[in-house]
Amino acid sequence: MPVDRSAADGPYTYRYAQGRKLVATVVAERDPAAGLALLRDAPRLIGERAAVALLRRPAELLDVLRGLRALPPVPPGEEPGPFELTVPAGPLARTTVAALRSLSEPDLVELATRCRAGGGHLRAPGRQEVAADPLLALLPPAERRRLVAERAGSAGHRVPLAALAALEPADRAEFSEARLERWKRRPVHLIAVAVGLPLADAEPILREQASHHRIHQRVYAWPALLACAELKGDPHEFARIALSCERAWHDQEEVRRHTLRQLTGTTARLLAALPEQVLRDATLTTVQSRDSKAETLAAAASLLRRTTESAAARGDWRRAATAARLLCQVVTDPRHRGSYGPLRVDLPTARHIWATATPSGEASEDPAVRIALAELLASHLTELPDADALMHRTALTYDDPRAAARAAAVWVTPARVREDRCAQLIAADPSFAAVAEVLTTITERRTDLLASVLASARTAVEAGDSRGLRGRVRPRGGAWVPRPRAGATGRWQPKERRQWYELLAAAATDERAPMRVRADAAAQLRSPAHLHPLAEHAPQPVAAAALTALGESGPAAPELLATLLRHAGTGGVRGRAAVASLRSLLAEAPDGQAVALLIPLLNAPTSPVGSRKEAARTLGALGGEGADTALLEAWDQPHQHRDVRAAIAPFLLRLADRDDVSRRLLEGTREPAVRDAVITRSVTSAAYIAFLARVVREGDDDSAAAACATLHGRIVGEGPAMRDAAHALAEAAVAEGRPQKVWHASIAGIAAIGENGAIGEIGEGADVAMGRPPTDVLGQVLGALVDKATANSSTEHVRRDALRRLERCADAVSSGYGSYVDMRRADAMAAALEDAGLLHEAARLALDAAWAALRRADPAPKRWAKALRLVENHPGRLPDLSGFSLGATPVRHAEATLRTARMLRERGTPSAGLLAMALVRAAGARTGWDAPWRTELSALRRHTDPDTAMAALLTEPVGGG
Repeated sequence: MPVDRSAADGPYTYRYAQGRKLVATVVAERDPAAGLALLRDAPRLIGERAAVALLRRPAELLDVLRGLRALPPVPPGEEPGPFELTVPAGPLARTTVAALRSLSEPDLVELATRCRAGGGHLRAPGRQEVAADPLLALLPPAERRRLVAERAGSAGHRVPLAALAALEPADRAEFSEARLERWKRRPVHLIAVAVGLPLADAEPILREQASHHRIHQRVYAWPALLACAELKGDPHEFARIALSCERAWHDQEEVRRHTLRQLTGTTARLLAALPEQVLRDATLTTVQSRDSKAETLAAAASLLRRTTESAAARGDWRRAATAARLLCQVVTDPRHRGSYGPLRVDLPTARHIWATATPSGEASEDPAVRIALAELLASHLTELPDADALMHRTALTYDDPRAAARAAAVWVTPARVREDRCAQLIAADPSFAAVAEVLTTITERRTDLLASVLASARTAVEAGDSRGLRGRVRPRGGAWVPRPRAGATGRWQPKERRQWYELLAAAATDERAPMRVRADAAAQLRSPAHLHPLAEHAPQPVAAAALTALGESGPAAPELLATLLRHAGTGGVRGRAAVASLRSLLAEAPDGQAVALLIPLLNAPTSPVGSRKEAARTLGALGGEGADTALLEAWDQPHQHRDVRAAIAPFLLRLADRDDVSRRLLEGTREPAVRDAVITRSVTSAAYIAFLARVVREGDDDSAAAACATLHGRIVGEGPAMRDAAHALAEAAVAEGRPQKVWHASIAGIAAIGENGAIGEIGEGADVAMGRPPTDVLGQVLGALVDKATANSSTEHVRRDALRRLERCADAVSSGYGSYVDMRRADAMAAALEDAGLLHEAARLALDAAWAALRRADPAPKRWAKALRLVENHPGRLPDLSGFSLGATPVRHAEATLRTARMLRERGTPSAGLLAMALVRAAGARTGWDAPWRTELSALRRHTDPDTAMAALLTEPVGGG
């Protein structure tokens, strides 16, 4: 599979990867060597399934992973770390495990570091998987503990349950207990941590949460309690916990559903220990509760199905029969929407289930339950004479048509006798053809049975009986338009196909039938003799369906094309359907013939707009020089409708490198409809980027603003088109007379250029003094705007406008507390803003740069000095520090952070004190309030600034966030 590197690494990487990940998985599973090549060239394409396939060659996989680095986005100024491959939690195949064990222990440890199990965090209610990280599980206990400790870091972060499950119970308990105190005020995180504790320690915590008055906590706690018991793996303890979950079945629907899902996914060994009382209570409560939904019933059905099949595999017939009876109650509930597929049980178990589940008196049980049980045992129906006879008798004699249809479907399920049984049903009553299983058989296998069915339905229609096909399963009759599988009619005899078309034509022309049924009948017709009258005289929906079917009724004969062209000129739904049929017919015709047929329709001023738009789309899909010429001629038609030009425009974009086409499109953008079609993010070619740059320079204000917004994040690389687009944005950002919406969008696009590492980015070795504007495009814009803001010759209006644009530049570059800010760019911009007098924005960017340096283990005293110079005497320039955070990642450089906090505290000024307090609060919470941070907090409580001292006094060194 060829890999487009520009698409795989450009601004649409996620969409590119998602569209090709399945293909990459198939490649990796069939040829691991090719999968390794894909991993090397396009690592985003490798998902969990593909990663498992690559583990079959662990040595080669490790070599490839050593050469890969973490994928973008990477914070500016920070080196990308090692690339990590995601693998699913749970056991691996034996051959894969054998290949992994052939590695040396250091290599296996390194591979486990690079391949981590995905998921494991409790992010939403639902089943909590307790499967272990497969690579960690292969390591010695000491190495497992060390790797999990590295992943957790010193900041006390939650560890994924997949990693915890691979540890020894004592180590798992130690990791979880160390985090309980930190998360005790956040119930969902506390529940997630408690799952990793020993069951004896976790049970009181989880039961307290499960008894909380808030459903939000109960919906997490009950499944977590079962997950904790599942992680322990003791069948007796699991059974005890499951028995104690009775309150969950009587809770609100959401709690009941997620608890059932947790039970459903448990291992077969623990499922065998589940008491029958739990199955009975959970099932009966789910069925009898009025608030149960289809999803809850599906979870209960899945649990009972697994229990039945598991018991049958162990030879426990009594348990299998009990679960099967309960399953019948679930699947017969009107709210259930799940599958009725047969159970995977052997014949002795099926006989026992039927014998114990069917009462002696047939009238003592609901027929729906008997039918449901027969459906579950349908694979053994011929070996169960009583069930077989009961289904046959129910199909032929029972009064309820739905029950009769279901019984008939069950009775014909065994493949060995299906055709003969369908013949018996059709002989008894042709209306059994309305049963899907019977219809499939007679249309694909026993086509000799079609004649009687079609003749019966046709006779009723010709006799004026609006009930059509009528019988046991269709007592009220009605127009009958069956839907055989695509291609099934191809094996019919001409006589049968003719009868089929006559039946459909009669239904399509039956004025007493619902319009939807008539349109369905017309859509299935493939006989031009019947379709032409419908297209001429039938109501609009039926005529449109007939015109659509004409496009699939045969080759592009002149008479057929003439009919479609005539209807295409009528407009409306008929015209659009006719043009769509023309498109499908002309796809196989010579290009010249197709273009010659469509040009008159496209250029006729009297043709409806909808028909002309469809003709334009058809020509655009055909492509070729003739089609392009026809589209250009249609575009140039005087007084051409804007919607027609909007339909033509997307196809002209492929010719955007031609100056005459680019000029036409540029003029067309003055119409909003054409602008929306032309300025789009779906085209990524260099010629289109150059066209957008032209729109920015020469288009009207609305078009220029839209083009600037479209260029945001798309200027990647060093090509001429990219450079020209960047310069066009720069010109729009500084040009006088441009409205705010244009320069606002252009400045945002310019700021995104540096974020993508594109044009003019300053290399590591460049000589850039702090405060000197960078030489990239944003630096040029800053220089021009600062000159306008500070020049003596500038009028008040020009100066005010330049300051507003500089303020927008600051907003575009700044980020939340320096989390993703380019330090050099922030330094330079802060200096420029200070020169222009925007001191508040300069202080914000200076602090961003200082925080960004601190995140990279750089105390950066010069940067802090510059920031403090701007804010110390003006506390109003400080940003809001209430939400300050050091980011989602652990604090890897606590020493630099601590040294900076002490420096700020020792300055003794109010602004420095508040900054020190923000750092101590964030770092202390991240590290679990280790001793150094408690000491700093105590020192800040004695700060000379009363606001700082009060903030420190009110901060409690407990928990995290």
